[in-house]
Order: sequence, then C-alpha cells, then structure tokens
Amino acid sequence: MSESKKLTRRQFLKAASSGAALGTLTALSIPTVSGKNMFTAPVAQDAGEIHLLIRTDIRAAYAADAAVSGWAEAYPDRPVILDEATDATDTKIQAAQAAGDLIWDGFAVIEGPWAITNWVNRQLIVPLDDLIATSSVPNADKVVPAIIPSVLESSKFNGEQYTIPGNVGSVALGWYTEPLTKAGIEPPESLTWSWDEVRAAAEKIKETSPELTPFDFACSALCDLMAMIWGATDTPITDEGLVDWTGEASIAALKWQQDMVKDGLMPAVHTESFGNWLKGGTAILSSFDVHGTMAQQAFGAEAAATGLNIRRDASDPAAGCPFWLNGSVVLNQAKNPQGMIDFYLWWFGPDNKSGGTQIANVAAKPAYQYTYDEFIVGNEAQEWQIPGIELVRNSVPFPANLYFNIQNTVAGTWIQKALDPANNLSAEDAMAGALEEIQSEIDDMM
Repeated sequence: MSESKKLTRRQFLKAASSGAALGTLTALSIPTVSGKNMFTAPVAQDAGEIHLLIRTDIRAAYAADAAVSGWAEAYPDRPVILDEATDATDTKIQAAQAAGDLIWDGFAVIEGPWAITNWVNRQLIVPLDDLIATSSVPNADKVVPAIIPSVLESSKFNGEQYTIPGNVGSVALGWYTEPLTKAGIEPPESLTWSWDEVRAAAEKIKETSPELTPFDFACSALCDLMAMIWGATDTPITDEGLVDWTGEASIAALKWQQDMVKDGLMPAVHTESFGNWLKGGTAILSSFDVHGTMAQQAFGAEAAATGLNIRRDASDPAAGCPFWLNGSVVLNQAKNPQGMIDFYLWWFGPDNKSGGTQIANVAAKPAYQYTYDEFIVGNEAQEWQIPGIELVRNSVPFPANLYFNIQNTVAGTWIQKALDPANNLSAEDAMAGALEEIQSEIDDMM
C-alpha cells in the first residue's frame, strides 16, 4: 500500500459512521508497515511526569482519577496527568507527532484488534513487550499472564503486544423478564438461545405483548449477521481474513432474519433499536453485552437479564461470539514510555484493588483472570460476566487487519436491503453483492 494512498471520501465517511457506533477511530491515510524497528526507540525513565490522553467515558468507567491518586501515593515523584480526549484523537496525535511536539505518553483506549493495525501502520503506537519486561512495578510480571488468552491475542499485531487491555466487549442476547413471564417463556438455564428458541419466544411475545418489539438487533452487521455467523459455524473467517459473508452459515442466518421480518417478529431497520431497548420497548435484543445491565439500572435488578450470543444449536457454541477489547497504548515519540507502561501495569495489576473492583462492577468483563477470581466470583450481581468471558475465552478472534470497518459498514447496508421486502433481494444475492463491494473497497486501499 502506498504511503500516499488515501481513503476515498465515501470510504472515510462510511468507515467513520460505523466506527462511531462502536467507539472506533478511523484513519484518513494508512501508510504501510514494511518491517519492524520503524518506531522511535523508547527511553526508560524512572521519574518525571506521565501524560495520559484518555477518553471521557473510559475516565469514568475505569475510575481513572482514583487510580491517578492511588498511583501518586505510591509514586509521588512520577505523577500521572490526565487530559481528556476530543473527537479525531488519532489525527490529533498524528499531527503532534509529525510536528515533533507530542505532549502525551499514552492514550486510553483503542479497540483491539480493529484499531491496532491502523494505529501501528500509521506509526502512532509502539510495541510494549520490552517496556513490560523492564518494568519495576511490583507484580508487573503477573499482569500479562493473567490476560484471558483470546483477549491477549487480540491485543497483538505481528506477534507483538500493543495494548494493555482493560475490559472486553462482546455480542450477547439480553431480555426483559416481564414480557417473557407474560408469554409463559422460561429463559434457558444455560443462558444460550437457539435461533428456533428466539423465534418461538418472539411469536409468543407478539401475541401476549403486542405493544412491544418481540426481537431486534442493536446494529448491523456486528450484532446481527456477524453474531449469528459466529454462533453457527466453527470457521467464521476466510483464508483472506474476511468474515465468511457468502458461506452457508451467513446465508442461513440472513434467511432466518428475512423470515422474522416478514412475520412481524423483528423490524427490518435497526436505527432506533438500542434506544427502544433502553425504553423497555423491545423484549429480546442482540447487542453489546452491557445492554442487560443498563436495563437493570433503569428498571431494577430483576427487570432484565444478560445471556450469551445467539446460536443455531443451543448445545453447540460454534465460534463463540464476536468480541473486542478496550486497550491502553503507549504513543510513538512518548517522552516517558516506561513511566506510561508502569502506570498501566499498576492500574490493571493485581495490587490495585480499587481499580479491580471498579472495572468488575462498572466497566464489566475485565480482561484479567485475577479480577474475576477476587471481585466477580461469589458476587451475585456480577456473576453474569463469568459465562460471558468463558465464551470469549473460547471464541474465534477477529483477525488484526484493516478490514473490519469496511466489512461492518458495507455488509450492514446490504443486510438492510435484504430485510426490506420491497427489494425482493435474496440472501444469496445480498451477500454476494456485499462481498463484491467489500473487496472493491479493499482493492481501492491497495
């Protein structure tokens, strides 16, 4: 890929709109990595200020201010200074690096593996392995071995670790208790619903609670077709590193959705789906796995529940579920890269008990086994996270390439076309069209 090659305006707007829904950041230009040793060499620094650029939502969810205060008590000569991120953070960082006036040592967070390749190719971040190995923070050597293995894999690119993960997101079903009870539906003890079980439940809910949307997906394509593909086949990714859009599982899943729309059991368009869920207007939803707890916060602990990803066969997890991580990075040209990684290792390490409690109770699905063992096992309100992370542990990760946003956006558009009965578009033709357009978008990047 040429360093001067740019994404077209259409590609950028499509990728950006997809990334906004998922919290991702999209590049204006993507130069190629031709090999290693292309970064500014990090210089170890034991003392001095550490500057962290942080997203506003992560600052709250991870209790970053409390972590900074706790760190200051332990390391008064190494203060962490927080600066909240604004829109287009990646381009802001890149511009500062190009001008030689970067003021931050790290950023929290980017999504792995979707954003990692992008940030590496643009030389925004550095690999962490050497910095981790030379950390002097007590128990720093216990952090990486405790990362859930599939999550650790998703924090890497070309075999090198680029993020210190904080928590994990995945696609899962959630449901409201009242409409299920009214319809005489008992949620499965395993928390896993088959396609047939979801349809049967939606049919009953349509009869007993006609004012509700029986079933819906929060967005397309991540929470609908990708989720169903992962729950229907062991091989959701092709040899080319793309989702298997034209495979048997994908076609069967899209036909299932078309039938659901035709019979009035789910809407064809997902624009207002998450908002309707938060208002209590949807009975069962496939979404980012925090939607169950958000419903509980709004309507009470017994009002809703979180399950696992939808499956074709409830007894067969297949490829598990689509998942991603929120990871903190060290920036290329950082003045204090060692200080930055030391703070991360302490922040997410086994000795920061308040941080572990915060992520377990607020951010949800921590990336570390010791956090589950200490703060989630035996915690009735939070034990729903355990089957979720166990599914992630055994799920097929997304490959670390530049194609996720393109696939999610393009396939989502074709799915919506296929679900609109007015288009009379078959599942096979829709996915063939999606794959052709996806490949064309990728070819334009080369």
